[in-house]
Amino acid sequence: MAEHHRPHKKITTELPADILFCNILPRLPAESLHRFRYVSKKWHSIIISPEFINSHLHHITKNHRQNHHKLLLLSTTTPCNVHTIDCESPENGLSPRRPFPIKVNPENMTIITSCNGLVCVGITKRNYDDKYSDLILWNPLTGDYKKLSQSHSHKECYYGLYYSDSYDDYRILCVTLHHHAYIYSLKSDSWRKLDSYTSELRRITCLNSESWGGSIVQNEKMYFLKQGKRRTLGHLSSSIIRFDTRAEKFRKIVTPCFGVGKRDCLNFTLLHNDRYVYLCVIYKENSVELSAKFWRMDGEGDEDWREMISYRILPSLYCFQKPVHLMRNGSWVTYCLHSGCHVYKLDPGRRINEMSYSNYDDEFDIPSRGKYIETLVSPNRR
Repeated sequence: MAEHHRPHKKITTELPADILFCNILPRLPAESLHRFRYVSKKWHSIIISPEFINSHLHHITKNHRQNHHKLLLLSTTTPCNVHTIDCESPENGLSPRRPFPIKVNPENMTIITSCNGLVCVGITKRNYDDKYSDLILWNPLTGDYKKLSQSHSHKECYYGLYYSDSYDDYRILCVTLHHHAYIYSLKSDSWRKLDSYTSELRRITCLNSESWGGSIVQNEKMYFLKQGKRRTLGHLSSSIIRFDTRAEKFRKIVTPCFGVGKRDCLNFTLLHNDRYVYLCVIYKENSVELSAKFWRMDGEGDEDWREMISYRILPSLYCFQKPVHLMRNGSWVTYCLHSGCHVYKLDPGRRINEMSYSNYDDEFDIPSRGKYIETLVSPNRR
């Protein structure tokens, strides 16, 4: 009797579209997805859709291993070109060149702040102007950009870019030297004044004698590192100004004490990763040695500081180094304050003065606020 075989089921070699576009592609790096737009018209329309962009942003912000920060390098020659360096692997060198979408002299261009792949850029007509002629939201990966309304564009204001989840809106906080605060909405392309917080700002800060560093955003709160001179001794002092983006309120946070007599600070640096805010202080231990201390901010109270690392460093290298990123393995990424174009990876657990990598191309400059993550977010699709 002949055996009866069941017919073989047809095996497909194609993935279902929902698995491909909902579960696989959103987990890929933004740079790869930017290239995949050219696979077909269907891929292009899906990848640039707001739903897919939001899904991709959700995956990379929740999975910190995909969330590699990049350093922007701007060309010092016209036309302005952009390269990036991966903060987790700076030894891999520069990315391919990307043109800045507007013809501008690099001397008239300032990186102000960034959030979720969008970078806020200030443009002046002349490099000595005190006001920006244009404020631009720009995605360095895709090249998309948008010129913003310019109600508040003074160069000496302090800016922070953040995303409001409640309103699905990108917003810019602007604090002036006259203790006024304004918020720009990308959705409405307009500014509004925070009328009730002028007295609050005046109470917690004295802007005329202080300098605010670049902002960082963590858990819907924005942090500025405020530095100034002590009135009696003339030494550097620091504190942190926190802006709650939901409640739209300011608060001053006292930085930890790093030792009696350690007043000759070279710099304070505020860093963060996917979980914590960190403060790094470099100061003179004596006439020969420098010391560094690292704290982590714990808890919702934001004043529960925990000391993480303390060590001495050789001043020959670090006098001109500024930390810009804390790597997952505990090393630092720094850039040279003196030249502006050298990038170092330093391992404090091994030898703080050992240089792992450096870019010696004087054609490029590293903006002090040019760290960002690569996404597909566009300022024109809100």
